[in-house]
Amino acid sequence: MILGLLLNILFDSCLIALPIIFLFSKKHSLKKAVQELGFRKIGAWQFLKKTLLLFIAMIAISIWLSLALSFLGFNDLALVSKSVEKAGMVLPVFLLIAVLRVISEEIFFRGFLVEKIGIVASSGVFALFHTGYGSAAEMIGAFVLGLVLAKAFQLNKNLYPNILAHAAYNAIALAAIFGI
Repeated sequence: MILGLLLNILFDSCLIALPIIFLFSKKHSLKKAVQELGFRKIGAWQFLKKTLLLFIAMIAISIWLSLALSFLGFNDLALVSKSVEKAGMVLPVFLLIAVLRVISEEIFFRGFLVEKIGIVASSGVFALFHTGYGSAAEMIGAFVLGLVLAKAFQLNKNLYPNILAHAAYNAIALAAIFGI
């Protein structure tokens, strides 16, 4: 379990570091590189409004997608719960990974890849990174929610609402998995 935790932290650190190093080498300023990734000032009201709208959109789309996949007999999301349980991670460790993972995913997939390869391609890569759960429904959901998060980033040019909405969404998913 410790090795898995360390590997997860190393992986997430790479997702954060690679875009910063790439942009820093081109911008010659860490501040400019971080701003280009989407860490820009935002007013409290705008931040809350954009975060809440994005979060509601993610929940609504998730519910719709889950119902549609269930109707089609294609909902295998139980595999995600089994995968998390099989990893043997306790809730605090999983939360640590989830928080770091959200930040690293938003930096890499939205802040970096959206500008480099576009919304659809970055969402496709995001979905591929969710294959470890062994669930086709998880990959479909990751792709669709990746599109939503990518479009929100493209419109807002700011990662802060994405990070909080994504973290809140994952918190609800974790609460469902751990029965909280």
